[in-house]
Amino acid sequence: MNNVIGELLPVFILIVIGWSARAAGIVSAEGFGAVNRFGYFVLYPAFLFTLSSSADLSGGEAGPFILGILLGFGVMIALSLATRPFYPKDDGPAFTSVFQGSVRWNGFVLLAAAPSLYGPSGPHLIGVAFGPLVLVVNLICVIVLARWGRNGANSARAIIDQIIANPLILGCAAGLTAQAFHVRDLGPVSDVLDLLGQAAMPIAIICVGAGLDFRAVRAARVKVAVASAAKLIVAPAVMWAAATLVGASPLAAAVAAGVGSTPTAAAGYTLAREMGGDAQLMAAIITATTLLSFITMPIAIALALG
Repeated sequence: MNNVIGELLPVFILIVIGWSARAAGIVSAEGFGAVNRFGYFVLYPAFLFTLSSSADLSGGEAGPFILGILLGFGVMIALSLATRPFYPKDDGPAFTSVFQGSVRWNGFVLLAAAPSLYGPSGPHLIGVAFGPLVLVVNLICVIVLARWGRNGANSARAIIDQIIANPLILGCAAGLTAQAFHVRDLGPVSDVLDLLGQAAMPIAIICVGAGLDFRAVRAARVKVAVASAAKLIVAPAVMWAAATLVGASPLAAAVAAGVGSTPTAAAGYTLAREMGGDAQLMAAIITATTLLSFITMPIAIALALG
């Protein structure tokens, strides 16, 4: 347990640095918002393209691992959708934020500590997962927001328009297409994408810290608690069980549990704001899961590693 905490500590220190910079006025909340938007539309798609296009899917552990995490996230998506009847009919935006909070994962947090936690296989497995997982989760979240967000974009055409305009989906889709056609080297373009991708991880983690909103947590305690329990307690167990069920190795199952244990990704806030979700509730869920993950993430990973 102490070793796991030690390996995750640098990641959490970056989160604290982001919060401290905003709290001290070194960078304003608006400034961090602009940085996060730049990351969402430029850095993160470049990172996802590079990771997806270069992922090696031929390893023996890759197949069961991908199947396990997709099955696990499918279970989490089904469980989250099943809670919709518990919300008032006009409270769709709040449901979309709890949904996103329950299924979104912050892969940057885990990937930064993966080499020390899991050895050389860890980053490889997480890299393999990033493309298909981010693609599927973002597709589902866009559909849920289009259906129940304030914008009320219920038509198939409106949903498709939102999907093809989402930069994370586009980055993953382009990367997986390049992977399928074995496009490895785009010359200077690949070099530029690599440089942008290298900046994505620390920027993403620091922006999570800068976006922490403690007042929003107090304003919606019950909904925040539901999303936090689903994301930090239920998801790691479901992911580990799903990976084990499909025959993944103990290490791959432990990585799957780590994926499930990560806090809610900050990209959920941007999507909620752009598509008519409850952005304040989304900020509260991101804040709560990030803070609680200081405790729950090391426990989940340590248990999974045995």
